[in-house]
This record gives sequence, structure tokens and C-alpha cells, in this order.
Amino acid sequence: MVIAQPHLTLTQQEPYKTAPVHKPELLSDLTATLAVARDGPHQAEKTHFTIFPEYSIPSLEGVDLVDAALADPQWPVGTIVIGGLDALSKTDFEDLAGRVGSHLDIEHNGLGQIGAGEWINCAIIWTKAADGTVERWLQPKLWPAWDEQNISYQNMYRGKSIFSFKGNLSNSLKYRFSSLICFDWIATIGTKPSWRWALDDLGVQAGEGELALSWMFVIQHNPRPSHPTFMGQVESFFDGTIVQNVRRDRTCLVFANSAGKPVPGRSELYGGTSVLFSPKTLFQEAASRPTVAKGGQRFRGHTLLNAFRDTYFREKGACIHSFVQINPDSVGAGAAHRTFAIDRPFVFPLANSLDPRTPSDLVPACVKWINDELDNITSLSDMQPPGDLCTRADAAHEVSIAKLRALSASSCSRVIRLATVHEGQATGRAAPQDADEWDADERGALDHVVHTLDLFGVCGGVTANDQDAGHATVSVGGKTLDLLAVRGKTHEQCHKYAQAQFTPNARRQAILVTRDRDNLPRRRRSGNILQTSTPKLGDERKITDPESAIIHVDYQGLIAAFNDAATVQEFSQQVGAHVGA
Repeated sequence: MVIAQPHLTLTQQEPYKTAPVHKPELLSDLTATLAVARDGPHQAEKTHFTIFPEYSIPSLEGVDLVDAALADPQWPVGTIVIGGLDALSKTDFEDLAGRVGSHLDIEHNGLGQIGAGEWINCAIIWTKAADGTVERWLQPKLWPAWDEQNISYQNMYRGKSIFSFKGNLSNSLKYRFSSLICFDWIATIGTKPSWRWALDDLGVQAGEGELALSWMFVIQHNPRPSHPTFMGQVESFFDGTIVQNVRRDRTCLVFANSAGKPVPGRSELYGGTSVLFSPKTLFQEAASRPTVAKGGQRFRGHTLLNAFRDTYFREKGACIHSFVQINPDSVGAGAAHRTFAIDRPFVFPLANSLDPRTPSDLVPACVKWINDELDNITSLSDMQPPGDLCTRADAAHEVSIAKLRALSASSCSRVIRLATVHEGQATGRAAPQDADEWDADERGALDHVVHTLDLFGVCGGVTANDQDAGHATVSVGGKTLDLLAVRGKTHEQCHKYAQAQFTPNARRQAILVTRDRDNLPRRRRSGNILQTSTPKLGDERKITDPESAIIHVDYQGLIAAFNDAATVQEFSQQVGAHVGA
């Protein structure tokens, strides 16, 4: 499967369409997604399903683009594309329905049933048959969402049917799938939700026998994709006592939503693309898998889906998801057959910019988390009036952010581990290893690392890369030192933690910058009984004094020096004095 996750900018009034200025960008997103689907980076035989969310295909121009891609001989046969168009006028819908290869349920959605002033929110299901024939199936949305009901002058046409597709898998078993458009998933039509009408119809087709539903796709432009009302339907959908002769214990339920922002990152709205299965499947779950999480309170905001196999894509910004969805029937019991619901979940960019969160590859959980946090960490320049020091702080901050974004996954994890002292670690409790569990402690520690790098960056050279023993190397007083930034409840706790976690370089000293809970100065107490004096920059390392390798300073002193300094030179001098240069 390949699922597009574009950021949509629709008109403010009905009919809801992509704003003209944004149409070229959205057409470019279509082209990029179709290219990924055609090239098949997931390494499967081909991309069987390519999905575009609700409203993400801009009018007939977008339809023409998809038509051309599927007609190309390079596009494989036996494939399906599902996409949501932005609003069509009745005239444009008539044009589309009249084209060669278009199918419309004229009994329930005939053109004569559409009012002259109504607009259509429509899904198209494209199929490319074994003989290369491309056909389109037009499915108007069944029920308007609140925004589509809260209108000023024009109604959305309400569709009256959905299509059910069937075919043969490569092993000759039958498959069946249907698609719904966003609010259709929860809309009650008559006395039942729309998905129940679809199941009832399949139950009639099954008669005294049994049918299996392979996939149900829900394409969305949904600001709250994990809302309890929306997710609350999942349990009923998978309830085997409802329409018992239509099996859903192996059904793949796909929620494909648009992005919450035009670039990768964290967003309160939209995103939430996910793949769900019944608890009866034998898929395994694990913490901090690349690209995807296992849902739950952290990602859903509730525990409604905890019993289900919930594969939740972390990226909520604009991107393309490409993955292999494993057939649940292929999973056997026992250790030898253990597998996850999806394999090779790669994330591709939609924008023409490089970002660690869209590497056209897997995205480790720690890389996603750190880069999302880096989006929100600001420069220290707001502590200074405009001038050279302020400008230098901004420049240093940009360098710090860029260097941290360039780190490998293992180094991202190490940055957080070295910097974070949890309350429980003082009593021996292990810190969370799962990046999906990182929270306020880790967030504060990363903030401390960035601003420590910024402060030393203002003074001169800072180098941060995958080979560092600490968080970076810095140059102070003509000496090169390792830099380690640790945040915890007290300075003493941070110091002990650094001694346990950090292995000093045998050839140089290290500067340990600690920040306690209240950012207070460090009280200068005597150190270890073997330590005869506080280490200074350039002091000779002593084999009988392990602490001679570490110069311990507090963050409060550095930030106070930054606030008090009037020039870069003055600040550099104060930093040198603070570390004993």
C-alpha cells in the first residue's frame, strides 16, 4: 500500500475546493505519490492499493492526472487507486460520469437525483484490470460532516450507496473491499451506521454460506481522527456477533487522513493515518518500532483501541506512507511465525526539502521525537536586545539544531539518555527506553542540551556528530574539550549520573554543564575524598582522581553571563572564567 498524506488548503465556503493558488502544489503531491506507488520501494511485487484522502484530488485536473498515470504501460495491472475529489459541481460530475470507463450507481445516484445547485463530495475507485483496462467507480459521500452541513447557501448531495468490490488473490482466495468517506464511517442512515448497511448486504449475498471482508478503507479530511465517537465504531465493526456470516476477524481497517501541517512535524489536528485489525489476529506488537506506534493513550488520547492491533503512523505532517500490509491469514501460531501487521513502513517527502522525518526510508521513533521537539526549541536571543550578541545567538542556535537533526538514530537515543536524570534513577529505577514514552523529563533535557550548545556556540566552535563521547566537542581557551549537558533534580544527582554514564576521553578533559530542577547555582562543596581540588581547564589528568577529567559548571552561571554580557567578547571571557580558563 501507498497512502498519500497531503496538507490541504480548502476554500472557506462551500463547495469546498482546493484554493486555486494551492492547486499546482496538490497536483505535484499526486504526481509524487503515484511515482512512489509505481516504483514500489516497499519491495513487494507491486503496489496493490494507492490511497488519496478525502478532498485531496483537485477537481477534474486531478482525475486526468491519475487517469494518465494508470494508463501508462509502466503502471502494473491488477491494482487499485482510491481517492477523494474536492467538491464537484453537477456539471463537472456529469462530465466525469459520462466519460468512457466511468461507472455510477444510476439507480440510487442517478444524475437526475442531483439538484442543480448541489455539489458532490465524491470518492473514485480506479481499477486496472489484467488486460490493462482502466475503469472508474464514482461514489458520492453518503452524509455530510458538520462543516458540510453548516452551510451558507449550497447543499452537498447525499449519496445513497457504496460499492463492494471482489476479486481473486494470487492464491485464488476471494477478496472483498469497500470504501467510505470520513463522516460516513459514523453516520447513522435510517437506523444503522453506513458500514452496517454494507455488512448486511454482504450477509445477504453470503446466504447460508460465509463471506470474508478483506479491507474497509475510510478516506478522511478529519481534524480529530482519534475522536472517541469516531474510534468508538471500531469495536462494533469487528464484533463477530453482528452479521455473523460476514467474517471480519481478518479484516484490515484503513484510516487514511490528510496532514496537519505542510511540513513534517507534530500537529494537534489531522494526521492519525492508521491500520487496524481485530484482536483475534496473531500479529505481534512492540514498543518504538520505526515509523509506527501501537496507539494507546499517548497517540489516541484514550484507550478505546487498546484491545485491537492498532498500527498508528507517527508522522502527522505532509508525507507519503509506503508499506507492506501482511495478510493476517499468513500468520501462524508460535515463535517461528511471529510478525507485525505491516513491514517496511517507509516515509517519503511531499515537499522538496530534506528532513530526517521523511527520509524515503524507515523513521526510528527517537528520530521522530527529537526532530519534533527541535521544532519548538527557540533561540536564547530573546534574552538580549538587538545587536551582535543577539545575532550570534541566533546563528549558533541554527547550527545546534542542524547538527542535532543530522545525528543517527543511535546518537539521538544517546543524546537523551546522557542528558536525562529521572527521579526514579536515584533509587535505581530504570529510565524509559521506549521513545514513545519520553515526556517532560526528556523534553527538558533536550532543551538544556540545545541551549548549552548554543551558549558555547556563541563563544566559538562547537562540533556535534555521531563520534562524540558526550553531546559535542567545544573549544575554550585554546583547548578542545568534550561537552556534556545533564539535567536532573539536583546538581549533585546530575554529577553522579554523569560519572556513571559518561566515559571521558583519555586525551582530553570534559565540561559537564548541569541544570537542576529550579536552575539554581551549584553550591561549591568538596568533592570525592580522592579529589584534592576542583578541576580547572588544562589541569593534568590524575590516575588516582577520576574526576580530574571533568570540569563541572552550572547552567545558571552560563546563562547569567549571557544575560549580563554586552558583547560577544565579554561573554566569551565570562565563559572562560566560569570554566576556569
